[in-house]
Amino acid sequence: MYAGTVDVTAQPRVPSLPGPAEGAGTRIPLTVFGVVFVDLLGFGIVIPQLGIYGYELHASPFVVGLLLSVYSLMQFVFAPFLGRLSDRVGRKPVLVASILGSLVGYLLFAWARSLPLLFLARIVDGISGGNLSTAQAYVADITTRQNRAKGMGMVGAALGLGFVVGPGVGGVLGAWGGNRAIGLAAAALCAANLVGIIFFLPESRRPSSEPATVKSLARLSQVARLPGVGICLVLALVLVTAFSQMEGTFTTFLISRFLSLGPVPVRGGVFSVVPVVSDALTHEASLKSGYLFLAVGLLAVLVQGGLLGRLKARFGEGRLVGVGAAAATLGLFLLPTAPSYRMLFLPMGLLSVGSALYMPSLSALVSLRSPGGRQGEALGTFQAMGSLGRILGPALGGLLFAVVSPSAPFLVAGGLGVLAMFLAPRILSSRLRHPSGAAPD
Repeated sequence: MYAGTVDVTAQPRVPSLPGPAEGAGTRIPLTVFGVVFVDLLGFGIVIPQLGIYGYELHASPFVVGLLLSVYSLMQFVFAPFLGRLSDRVGRKPVLVASILGSLVGYLLFAWARSLPLLFLARIVDGISGGNLSTAQAYVADITTRQNRAKGMGMVGAALGLGFVVGPGVGGVLGAWGGNRAIGLAAAALCAANLVGIIFFLPESRRPSSEPATVKSLARLSQVARLPGVGICLVLALVLVTAFSQMEGTFTTFLISRFLSLGPVPVRGGVFSVVPVVSDALTHEASLKSGYLFLAVGLLAVLVQGGLLGRLKARFGEGRLVGVGAAAATLGLFLLPTAPSYRMLFLPMGLLSVGSALYMPSLSALVSLRSPGGRQGEALGTFQAMGSLGRILGPALGGLLFAVVSPSAPFLVAGGLGVLAMFLAPRILSSRLRHPSGAAPD
């Protein structure tokens, strides 16, 4: 259900690479798929549990939001470094080191009993999660012109699956064994992935390989000036900020509104202390949030897997962005008005459907509207806008929850959604054509 869900039916057109990769087969190693999946699982798996930490560790909603933001911040900052490192020493050593770092981060998370240790766990895992550019570079190294899109499609599928599965799995595991169960399960996935990389994944880097260095922010203004691309970047930032604002505060909202776990610190300062509650009530909070995230995650999978292709063929990506933004905005405004836990499924379902429509459509438009030689640069910048949204959203949502009201994060996020609805028609005003001749929107 997460706003970062990726459409695997419209992948970038990537130029062919010379050298040994030209003779490569079409199969993408499962271990590379696992690297990307574990990266995004790491972001989503803790979402349902972090609100509960606000009670168990006396943290305010603002601090809970920071726990989400710091992961995305570290991932954003260290992605260029890991990309440059893989250009020098090879893809495999960087993938091994980064997955090992994620394993350590999850083990820290499993035994975290204080806020400083919890922040350390998220920082370590976020730094390790900056290996996405390296995984994409590996796929580019081993694929040919004919199968490159299929390979990148697998990366997109891993991204979407991690976003969708993470929150639901985290909620259920949190109800069963708290942060220890979440951390150990994720660490086990990392260990299995690490074994696969070490023993079964050959090095792909060749002198002729394209560099994996990320330069999206440095060239933001250049990419934004590409016809029809700049508006897509703005919409990505606005919509991801709105969605992640909701995600960063949802479990805290659920606890305070429907589970009677005690008051939350409203108008008491951004670092106000919350009361400690019983294990039985925190178990209920984890389970309820897990069920909800699993349900809406499956809904997002159904929309993307069964409906999105047909809707794009009939209406075009540009119109789907507007419809998706409208559905998500309605869900954001309805969410704080839900009279019961069961009624939360309606607004959360609208959010899930909306994000499953607008984010893949935006990424497809960026790909279709970028010249062949600048596809990677444009899509890298698009991903950077999403990362910025995931940095800003949770912290802003936690701040609004702590100093204004529990409903404020969703209402402000809804306001951002309204802004996106007004901006979306500008996509249709700059109709461009795919090189094949078909209009992309």
